[in-house]
Amino acid sequence: MTDHRTDEPRDGDLSEPIPQDVNPNNGTSPQQSRRARLIMNPVSGDDEPNPMKLPDILAALEAEGIRADLAFTKPDESPALIAQQAISEGYDLVVVGGGDGTVSEVAKGLIDAPIPLGIIPIGTYNNIAHSLNLPMELASACRVLAHGQTRQIDVGQANGDRYFFEAAGIGLDAALFPLGEEIKGGRWGRMLQAARLAWGYQPQWLCLHLDRSLSDARQRPFKPRRFLRRRVVSTRREFCLPALLVVVANGPYYGTGFTVAPEAIIDDGLLTVSVFRGFSKWELVRHFWSISKGQYHYNPKIETYSVAEVRLTSPARLPVHVDGHPLGEVPVTLKVMKQALRVVVPTENMPTYERQADPNPPVALPAPKRRL
Repeated sequence: MTDHRTDEPRDGDLSEPIPQDVNPNNGTSPQQSRRARLIMNPVSGDDEPNPMKLPDILAALEAEGIRADLAFTKPDESPALIAQQAISEGYDLVVVGGGDGTVSEVAKGLIDAPIPLGIIPIGTYNNIAHSLNLPMELASACRVLAHGQTRQIDVGQANGDRYFFEAAGIGLDAALFPLGEEIKGGRWGRMLQAARLAWGYQPQWLCLHLDRSLSDARQRPFKPRRFLRRRVVSTRREFCLPALLVVVANGPYYGTGFTVAPEAIIDDGLLTVSVFRGFSKWELVRHFWSISKGQYHYNPKIETYSVAEVRLTSPARLPVHVDGHPLGEVPVTLKVMKQALRVVVPTENMPTYERQADPNPPVALPAPKRRL
């Protein structure tokens, strides 16, 4: 895709204010009336179909000085293509109303684009919006679109041609994701099949090839267990071990709101690799149960690394997913595209995410600040 960016931000300067016009009559700086392409999925919605929310959305945008032209997604037309067309049509920004699926598909069309993406989080699980600290309340979300700041965030890339915004998974979670999607769609009979698959799944040997030394990539000192099976195939950047799953995260949240990578930061130019090693099935269930109750705490059986690129291989045919979509099997190469997407986020004095206003909040505590 053509790179539309004409300049690169300075290190540490990843945000820019929304352009404003000065009113010569009173000397103030009211927000410029802006044209937005609003993209929505007409067949999705959490408590009610998205078309039922449309009048309130349009009214809230208009109240903030944003004139929105609506485009519903269609089965035979890519949401990414609609977003790309908005660039050539001269829109100031692209606004997507929906959950993570619709947001991701629209965002793919704005990678390295000169105009930003605005998000109205009206999905069941809004992991990307949570990572950006966006408010869930409609009027507040539209106020951010009008008066917020543009920030450049990272995008994950798999095998050079597939993008992801939340996380990629290898192993158990990738095997379970297709069944999870069917269960979310109402096929409750799949729950027993999923339970059997999870209970019968055995740790598999995985080899991780990092783009930097283990000492540079490791977020915490690692103390190997006495009887832990582990073999180092390269002195500094590669290692192999048996694991139930590996999650490579761009942001802290994924799936049904799980905070599997609380230290992941969406604009640091790095991916967070979490290796679930040495877990028994009961320990894994207890771990996910604890974070589902907002009781996240450090688990010594999770190895965590920060890298810009990682390649995963295995002698087994392990499945891979990106943002819940099957990708195939290992080997897979995952890398970060630094500051590849412009998004509108709140400024310091604006409304942000409030857990009590969210009908489906993330199921763990907010990500702690990374120690330098």
